[in-house]
Formats: sequence, structure tokens, C-alpha cells
Amino acid sequence: MPACHQCNNGTSTADLTAAMVSRWNYNSPEQEREDHSRLVRQVKIQAPRLLDEWTAINANPSDRKGAIDHLRSYGVAVPDDAGVASIGKQTIKQLNIFAHKAALCLYFEQARTPLPNAGLVSAHWRSKEDFSREGIPALFSEIFPDVAALVQGRWDTSETFQYRYAMNSENGLFGCLARLRTGLYTAGFAVRDATSLQDALEGEWISPNQLLDEHEHFYKKV
Repeated sequence: MPACHQCNNGTSTADLTAAMVSRWNYNSPEQEREDHSRLVRQVKIQAPRLLDEWTAINANPSDRKGAIDHLRSYGVAVPDDAGVASIGKQTIKQLNIFAHKAALCLYFEQARTPLPNAGLVSAHWRSKEDFSREGIPALFSEIFPDVAALVQGRWDTSETFQYRYAMNSENGLFGCLARLRTGLYTAGFAVRDATSLQDALEGEWISPNQLLDEHEHFYKKV
């Protein structure tokens, strides 16, 4: 989608974070592991604090064991030799930025026009571990009946990126659930003109031009 230089550059760390988290898979194929190694080198340069946050848990063997036990208690099948990463406030912030950006991009993909600043967007994210026990809630299939990927000529993202969505063009309402590889999911809603719905909206919403602002709820996984 069209984006100004400030927004494009300002969300690059969010894109990098999503690229990393979506590849956190014990059974990753060789190409994905090579891509992950390349991305790690980029994180060391661009956002070293994120790398510190992810690896801090491995400094103490008891913390690592506690993390594995915690994941297993939630039904996640964790091999004994699996690596673990801790997702803290900095990672949560970047993934929230990415989730909102994804909702804005997919709104544009379906509406063929950017969401105006008179509109609002709200989004959140989940990792594969969140869905490991019961799977993706069936509610998403009900409210987002249409399935799509990004396709241009022979280029098709179905294996690495796919989304469900619903669009009401007349009222300017849009919602989506997107899957990035096997590791990251984002869900979002957009309203073209929020003036008539302001009192009915629940949760935290921002306008498109507020994506790079500081938001307290961006540091929380909702």
C-alpha cells in the first residue's frame, strides 16, 4: 500500500520483529533457518534491545526450564532441546505496531484506497502457542468468511501469508485475521468514518496517522 517515508521507515523494526517471530518453529525447513540467521544479524544492528529481551531467559537454566514447563502446561509440545525466547514489552510493542499496520494494509487491499485519518483501526496479535491447545477459534471463520492471499502474476503468498476478512464497503467497515507463516497471527478492524460509531466502539482504537505515536496499550498483549 502507499506509505510516506516516515511511516515506511518508522515501522521497519516492527516488520523485522514479525519476520523473526513468525519463523520461531522447532521444525523449520532449512531455507527458513537460513532466513532466520540472516534476520538475527539485522536485529543485532537495527534493534539490539530486542535480541537482549529474547535471549535473557536463557541466561539462567532454571528460568529456561520454568518457561518450558509453563508452555507445556498450556498444551504446547516443547522438545527438551528446543530453544525458548522471552517476549517482553519491547517485542509486544513492535508486534502491536505490525498488527495495526497489517490491518491498514489489508484494508487498502480490499478497499483499494487507504483508510482516511477520519477513520480508526484496532488490532492485536497472537503467537502459535496461543492457539496450540484449542486451535484458532471458530468464531473467526464465521465473522470473516472470505479467504485471500496476496497475488501478483506468478507470485502468491498463500504458503507464507494468508488472511480471512469481511468488508462492508457501504458502511466502510473491515475486519481480518491474518496468518504469517506458522508462528504469528494478527487480527484487526477498521472503520472508515468513526463519527457515527464512536460511542459503540470498544477497546483501543487509533487513527492511521497515530501509528508511530506512543500508545500505552501498545506495550500490552490484549
